[in-house]
Amino acid sequence: MELLLITALALFVIVATVRSVIRDGRGKTPPERSHADWTAGSVPSRPYSEVTRLA
Repeated sequence: MELLLITALALFVIVATVRSVIRDGRGKTPPERSHADWTAGSVPSRPYSEVTRLA
């Protein structure tokens, strides 16, 4: 009886794992852009040392 319960539980875990992998799309994610936009909030476009030299 215990062997049947353990087998059923193992089968349930395997089926649930396979279903979640298939539902996830087997790793099909959109490709990343090779040239992503550069954004850094309020960071200046020139180095600080260059700004202080000119002032």
